[in-house]
Amino acid sequence: MGDDAHEVERTGEGVRIDGRDLPVELVHKPGASGVHLRINDRGYSLLSERVEAGWRLQLGGRHFDLSIEDERARAIRELTGDADATASSRDLRAPMPGLVVKILAEPGQRVDAGVGLVVVEAMKMENELKSEGPGVIATIRVEPGQAVNRDDVLVTFESESG
Repeated sequence: MGDDAHEVERTGEGVRIDGRDLPVELVHKPGASGVHLRINDRGYSLLSERVEAGWRLQLGGRHFDLSIEDERARAIRELTGDADATASSRDLRAPMPGLVVKILAEPGQRVDAGVGLVVVEAMKMENELKSEGPGVIATIRVEPGQAVNRDDVLVTFESESG
């Protein structure tokens, strides 16, 4: 399986995949597991399973791993650039989707393990996200009021040699 990205949009008649319309009909079968689809007059069973990185689908004997990004999240990612491209494993990432409420640190600040860096509201609860270890903050990539997705980079740290 590759890391191909495709834009999928639900339409009145089915779905649009990368700008190409595909007629899809949901077929309800009482007592059946999963969902049954009719695509171009051919029936398929669609099984889905929630996994850490998003969803794993099985359709027509093929498996697909996918993540879902809504238009707002995509727009934010495009405006801020691809945070994952320059992120290190030490950087602070959002553990869940939410809304940034407060920034508790600033670039250039030296922090120890357990120091609060960003407060994110998720599921009506405020979560203080803390530094996993000591370091110097290089950049804060979010601001209060910004929506974030799971695994978005919130804070980057300077490299250990810098």
